[in-house]
Amino acid sequence: MMSSLFKNVSGAAVFAAIVFCALGYYAISTQAKENRDIIRKHDIEDLEKALVSYEKLNGTYPPEDRATWCGVLSDSNNQIVKKEIEDSLRKDKKYAKADKLFPLDPVYKNTNNDYFYWKTSPVSFELLSKLEADNNNSRDTSPCGVNNLYDYSVVSTLRNPF
Repeated sequence: MMSSLFKNVSGAAVFAAIVFCALGYYAISTQAKENRDIIRKHDIEDLEKALVSYEKLNGTYPPEDRATWCGVLSDSNNQIVKKEIEDSLRKDKKYAKADKLFPLDPVYKNTNNDYFYWKTSPVSFELLSKLEADNNNSRDTSPCGVNNLYDYSVVSTLRNPF
């Protein structure tokens, strides 16, 4: 019975169905990447707010004892700086509940490509994230001693001018 159903299906129809499925998969995949990029940008904005709040209270960005600093926030070697940022983040009602986790990249979490924080001076910082839908590798962290390329950056001096 099934074989008789497929006898009348032409090769062009099969090809069209395959192309249609491939295009559908591509569209869904692209949309998922764009959605994760939106999450990343919101996470970076939340971290930015926490850093600005921290600076207003302490007169400098974390860590207080260093003029400059940089690193991947989820790196186990950077937990002191992450905690300082998280303490400030927890003052925001969005993160006040303990079950609201510290922002981590939806794909690169707990890897060397997770969110990157760069204290460029006591009064300026940069937050960086990799993107999936708009990856351009436009921001190089090698001057900081870390060889990562990122696509999205929020610079405190540009968003919060003196």
